[in-house]
Amino acid sequence: MARNYKELQAKMHPAHRAENQQRVREELQRMALEELRTAKQLTQADMAEMLDVPQSSVSRIERRADMYLSTLRNYLNAMGGVLQIQAVFPDGSAAVIHTFGDYVDQSYLVFVRAESGGAYRLYARPFQHQGDPLSTRTFKVSGLVKTMRALHLPEAQISSIRKGLESAGEVEVGGRATGVHRIFKFPDLVAAGFEASTAATE
Repeated sequence: MARNYKELQAKMHPAHRAENQQRVREELQRMALEELRTAKQLTQADMAEMLDVPQSSVSRIERRADMYLSTLRNYLNAMGGVLQIQAVFPDGSAAVIHTFGDYVDQSYLVFVRAESGGAYRLYARPFQHQGDPLSTRTFKVSGLVKTMRALHLPEAQISSIRKGLESAGEVEVGGRATGVHRIFKFPDLVAAGFEASTAATE
């Protein structure tokens, strides 16, 4: 008969239990994001709901070998963890790095561009030229709508943008009808699937 892990752990000698817990912590530190999520008994759908992004974005995050620190931080925060970056030096000293500059506060203007074959792409230009250009991959209409919803755009605005794309090859999200740009923050764009791309400057 299978025995409950907690029952077995309760019978362990305190020193062995402490050693076991240390091994678990070390193993968690070596895990890839997907393994870490699974160890926390969370599904990609759970993560997507907590991050308020499509499940495909979670899958993309877990497959990437490189990513923005804000993306990783948001992913870990959703699991209740905290991202810490540590600098380790040859003399054995170490320091936790608490800040990575002001990139998380960078502002962007977002545009939708109609591309060939009935595809669309959202891209972001740095507001006041501070920051890297960003873009999404190309989408069909359903993916475009899903991404705009991930940016928390109201349905009326999404419909207006789709209508605008029928007569223009490019539409600014938010537009300037009132003389005011709609500004988006870097972490919100990354959570919606934007990545660094030269396509945003083309």
